Amino acid sequence: MTAPLPGRLQSFWNEAAVTAPPRRLGDGERVDVAVVGGGLCGLTAALLLARAGRSVAVLEARRLGQQVTGHTTAKVTVQHGLIYADLMDTFGEAGARAYADANRAALDWIASAVRDRQIACDFERKPAFAYAERDDSLSRLERERDAARKLGLPVSLDRHTDLPFPVAAALRFDDQAQFHPIKYLNAILSELSERGCRLFEDTRVIDVDDGNTCRVTTETATLPAAEVIVATNLPILDRGGYFAKATPQRHIMLAARLAEGAPPLAGMYISVEAPSRSLRTATGAGGPLLIVVGEAFKPGRRDTAELTRSLEGWVTSRFAVRSVDYRWGNQDYFPIDRVPYVGRLLPNSRHVRIATGFQAWGMTNATAAAMMLADDILGRPNPWAETFRSTRIHVSAGGMRLLKENLDVAAHFVKGHTIGSAEGTPERLSPGDGGIVRVEGRAVAAYRDGDGRLHAVSPVCTHMGCHVHWNAAEQSWDCPCHGSRFDVDGKVLNGPTVRPLPPRA
Repeated sequence: MTAPLPGRLQSFWNEAAVTAPPRRLGDGERVDVAVVGGGLCGLTAALLLARAGRSVAVLEARRLGQQVTGHTTAKVTVQHGLIYADLMDTFGEAGARAYADANRAALDWIASAVRDRQIACDFERKPAFAYAERDDSLSRLERERDAARKLGLPVSLDRHTDLPFPVAAALRFDDQAQFHPIKYLNAILSELSERGCRLFEDTRVIDVDDGNTCRVTTETATLPAAEVIVATNLPILDRGGYFAKATPQRHIMLAARLAEGAPPLAGMYISVEAPSRSLRTATGAGGPLLIVVGEAFKPGRRDTAELTRSLEGWVTSRFAVRSVDYRWGNQDYFPIDRVPYVGRLLPNSRHVRIATGFQAWGMTNATAAAMMLADDILGRPNPWAETFRSTRIHVSAGGMRLLKENLDVAAHFVKGHTIGSAEGTPERLSPGDGGIVRVEGRAVAAYRDGDGRLHAVSPVCTHMGCHVHWNAAEQSWDCPCHGSRFDVDGKVLNGPTVRPLPPRA
């Protein structure tokens, strides 16, 4: 019998979400700015624009704040792994400085918001570390330290941490922060409501027309708006080809209850060696929780149950924990040249803007993106906008990687349609199992629930036609090409697709 996976399948953060009956868009609405996507980027941009006197509506396909933002580690830091030396190679010192300054300003903006509105969101100033366990990684840390110092970041190289295992060295960034992302967004949502912002949930946008007046089309109604921001992790609009310029990466995450008397970590940590591990502690009702993030993997490409058990084994072998109480996954998109895409959807776009590619550092990158988008709509100059410009092309920085990634996508598309992955018939599926099976000669994505009932949908992703794969740890169908995800009945969990998987008898 297969061992059960640890913890309940739920984000620890989302327990603090304020739930209310969703308000859905109807006809007759009209706003200055429509924001598509109710995560940290979209809600922060909405708040900045509402404060400037614009009428704003936020349209979220599921529940506000509870998707990517509600599944993060919530590190509020300019320490983004080993990035600044690479950025200096790609963008030069001026471009790397713009990235650092944007994220530093975002950290300061969040800290000011917490202070000024007295937001009770467990905001704490802590150092952020990038650590190595092997001596042969020291040169990488030194290279990053030198680049970060040149950019004026508060970095030093330490030999000691408060981790319960030895490290060879760690880059330390002082005066960073962590918080509870949902408690923070609850306060943002409260101010948005006070300022008359229209907040719509369970409202999936399926298209946006750019024009003198934009038209935001949902499944049930259309919203006219003068300006539109698409902040949906990866844009739901294929125009611009961002699905080909940013690759999906998913992570398994655990929240483990520390043993009685064990202190919380004094810092936030991420390893620079594979398999990667990202760590912090959080305040829980029964004592501190250790939040741990596993290695990045492409959706639909790995055995997620095995990854979960491996991460649990790592946690329990290195930390004194009582139990693993929560497990969940999160997904982000990684741009080819390591800088998010922020700005106009296309070079000739007039009123539609996007933000994507936060590469798992969304607390500061998303906030900085919101600041840039708001400045653009309000006609204000922004010092970082050119570096983050969404329509840029850095062939020298990522041309070969871009080619490799898209050839890989093409290979998965062809494999799914020629060889397929169907194995046997639905009878082979035990309760709780899913897989691609054959029914009357055609492939079907099938899941058998705890009551023995079969849920059968098309295995063909509605984005660009790749075949989905079963994600055992999260009970979902994941597309290995561009990261769309669906529940067992075909409902969309993650874009870029906006259409469900059709049912199969």
